[in-house]
Amino acid sequence: MSDRLFLFVTNREATELHWWQPEHSAQSASPALGDWDAFADWQAKANLRRPVTLSVLLPDSVCSRLIVPIPGTRREKALQALPFALEDLVADDLSQLYPVLAERPLSPGRWPVLLVDADVRTRVLDALKDQGLVPQHLVAMADTLPQPEMGEFCVWVDPVQEHISVLTGPHEGMALAPSTVHNAAEQLAEWLPRMTPAPNRVAFHVPLDQPAHWPEGIEFTAQAAPDWAQWHQLWQAGLEQNRALSAITSAKAVNDQQWQRRWWQVAAAAGVVLVLLLVAQGIKTAQMNHQAERLQTQITQDFHAALPQITRMVNVRVQLQQALDQRVGAHEDTFMPALAAFGSAYQVAKPQDAQLVIKSIRFGEQQLTVELTAQKYAVLQQLLEHLKKNAPAEVKQIDAGVDAGVAHMRIGIKAL
Repeated sequence: MSDRLFLFVTNREATELHWWQPEHSAQSASPALGDWDAFADWQAKANLRRPVTLSVLLPDSVCSRLIVPIPGTRREKALQALPFALEDLVADDLSQLYPVLAERPLSPGRWPVLLVDADVRTRVLDALKDQGLVPQHLVAMADTLPQPEMGEFCVWVDPVQEHISVLTGPHEGMALAPSTVHNAAEQLAEWLPRMTPAPNRVAFHVPLDQPAHWPEGIEFTAQAAPDWAQWHQLWQAGLEQNRALSAITSAKAVNDQQWQRRWWQVAAAAGVVLVLLLVAQGIKTAQMNHQAERLQTQITQDFHAALPQITRMVNVRVQLQQALDQRVGAHEDTFMPALAAFGSAYQVAKPQDAQLVIKSIRFGEQQLTVELTAQKYAVLQQLLEHLKKNAPAEVKQIDAGVDAGVAHMRIGIKAL
């Protein structure tokens, strides 16, 4: 019989670890913390019975947990549609993420998905391989926590890096970085008014006072944070009960796949027509993937043009809202209408010129200044006229021209 071991990778660099054995009582005063060398030294002293049954938890900073809308209940078709469905939800380069789709949806059309930083996943697995360990599970730490009830958000602060995990439902939520200025309750108080639908209650599993600006109509509760022994019990129970998505295939699943493969080999002779159909579908999918890559590149360019200070896109909606809050400040009443007016005109003009690009967006003195480039100058002119005609704002052309075959224009928009 082998020993069971848990390993929590506590930072996104995958250099700091916490480990424990479920059958041993936790030492809250001196938890097992260290790097990979310290972990190897501990194993040598612990004299573990091999092969070790190892479960690895990853921090929220390298994972995204979300519900993806894909019609139907068949996993095979959902896997085919997953890359296209993620384009609307994730602005980051999907090639840098390792996606995991649940075996079955929570309900028809609602599929749990785990996205893991592919580089971090590789580093963790390589480090374990060097120590002769093969994990049975590689899951997000937040997926092992107790799931919130309907209409409830649960907030946890991990005991090592103090990253904030906000659980908004089964297999979904968000992560907030620790702040030296605002605690978890104060940070969430800023986000809650923008969340739709808003929760009825927020339960903090960390002792905090209710902020003065806490949104009305949302119940606030707080309790003591778990000690090390309680954290271990929560993680172990959640791994067994929550059906946490794993970024690796277990040995049992590998055996099942081998059994299924034998049956496919027997049926291969009768599946010639099906193979031809799959080949045709693969060609079509490759073409669609090529188009999707072009669209993703355009989205990334527009995102970085608008927010050059952000180097990594994880959740474009949350990051954009956060950046807007920081920029707008006291001028929110004029900024948002001006931005909305420009967005409407841009959507109308974009299909007319694939080279239409936002080079920069600035806001100052209650005026939104947008710099655009395009292949066709007429498209820029039409966008300007559309703004002047339909936008409830004062619109003016700051400058325009054509240089080296590229049309450009700067437009000033001041909401009335």
